[in-house]
Amino acid sequence: MEEKKKEQTKKIMNQKTIMVGGVIAIVVILAILLVVIALMADSPEKSVERMLTTITSGNDEQKMLSDLVGKEELSQEAQQLIFEKLTWKIQSTKQEGDKATVEIEITNKDFKVIIGNYMQKVIQLAFSGQNVQEEEMTNYLMEELRNQEVQTITSNQSISLEKRDGQWQIVTEKSELVNVLLPGFNEAISAFN
Repeated sequence: MEEKKKEQTKKIMNQKTIMVGGVIAIVVILAILLVVIALMADSPEKSVERMLTTITSGNDEQKMLSDLVGKEELSQEAQQLIFEKLTWKIQSTKQEGDKATVEIEITNKDFKVIIGNYMQKVIQLAFSGQNVQEEEMTNYLMEELRNQEVQTITSNQSISLEKRDGQWQIVTEKSELVNVLLPGFNEAISAFN
């Protein structure tokens, strides 16, 4: 009888050990999954994707655009035209601690041509002695944004990020980010300054 009790106790202990081991295994697997999900949810690539998707989807475009180009208001049509041909592909990521650089191949309209054409029209009007109204200048800009003859440019660009409070945030300078999203924009503006 004593042997039976010992054997039963041993079986119960083995079952408890197996159950505890199973529970520990489940907890470990769950913890690993949560870490993987957390890492996937916020990675440098995801932050860059989120920014570019936000820009192209229309969410918060107005604030982002006004921050980038320093213009208070752009019409919804202008916003759509600016990014209608924007495409990108993430090439690689270099991460060292809380700093990362995401290399992307990005394509958009050639804003050097758009701004150059726009500025030529405005300058021609100014030299003709006509008073150029803001509405007229806006119309010229819209014409150039609609211009289907403007080609696209594809280039490789770098976007810098830092991890702050557990989140990857883009820290690339505003002027560099403008050049990433609107290729040739800074160059065209500099040429006329």
